[in-house]
Amino acid sequence: MNMIEFRNVSKIYENETAALRDINLVIKKGEFVFLVGPSGSGKSTFIKLLIKEISATNGTIFIANRNICTLKTSRIPQLRRNIGCIFQDYKLLSDRTIFENIAFALEVIGKPNYIIKAQVPQVLKLVGLYNKMDSYPYQLSGGEQQRVCIARAFVNRPPILLADEPTGNLDPATSEGIMKLLSRINLIGTTVVMATHERSIVNAMRRRVVEMENGLIIRDQKRGVYGS
Repeated sequence: MNMIEFRNVSKIYENETAALRDINLVIKKGEFVFLVGPSGSGKSTFIKLLIKEISATNGTIFIANRNICTLKTSRIPQLRRNIGCIFQDYKLLSDRTIFENIAFALEVIGKPNYIIKAQVPQVLKLVGLYNKMDSYPYQLSGGEQQRVCIARAFVNRPPILLADEPTGNLDPATSEGIMKLLSRINLIGTTVVMATHERSIVNAMRRRVVEMENGLIIRDQKRGVYGS
């Protein structure tokens, strides 16, 4: 099954900058794909299009065979419930505990309390922070805060997980732990798309690599590497 498909997709910003130019790409259910390339190559635009933060100028984007380009504004929240997002900036709520930060992701989509009380501890065990559920973000290391972000993105068991430079603020050892966690989530069956410029991570994982440059896909390689 095709989980994500771009058909002749272009994105031209108001200043006439072409962020994406006639992109064609298919990502199958359960794949782990690295989007690589320098800053300005189009990686973040690709991710923003998938969550309808921005709209394509031309072309069609499908998620699970559904055309999201024709989606009404009122249906966008439903789309986003099926896509977990992890960013370089943790965006945690500083006045809420770790449990409350993750629970909030379920509260906003109307999940009842009994489900929240069951699912949050489960996902905290998955990310190795079960014993930190009553802590606050400032009491955690950067790597632990990123694990909270992964837990928050995954707590609703979305079929797609998007990660935009999730290891950008982390040291190599901590980054390795985050990548093992994302790999484990992928093995559960979640489709993972990760934008990164970190060659060592890409080369250690040996997953599919889609390399971008100036809004174009210049390479698409299974079990690929990034750079020499």
